Amino acid sequence: MSGSFILKSVRATAGAIAMIMHQGNMVRVGKKPVLSYVVACVTLFNSGKSEIMVRARGRSIPKAIETVGMLRRSFLKELVVKSVSIGSEDIKRYDGQGASVSIIEITLAKKEDAVQKVTHL
Repeated sequence: MSGSFILKSVRATAGAIAMIMHQGNMVRVGKKPVLSYVVACVTLFNSGKSEIMVRARGRSIPKAIETVGMLRRSFLKELVVKSVSIGSEDIKRYDGQGASVSIIEITLAKKEDAVQKVTHL
């Protein structure tokens, strides 16, 4: 997914602020504590979303995986991983040089009949 994204701030419970994409079902994992992203995901599911995507780049990938694990283990036990997409994006660094950064997109669903699959971007 490349291009410009319109981000909006959504106030989640427990005072956490989550950055959610304009599609309204994507949580972008970054530098905040894991629990902030867990709360953002729970908030999205409680608002009526049946499916959400957790997306991370580079050094935030382990935090995204930890977020999904915590969600499934402690908060939403009926949650299933619908798909996992991995790939890389070409970005321009602050010094002007190009670089490639790894990305992961984990799609989660509440449905029991969701099919698990792994794809490459």
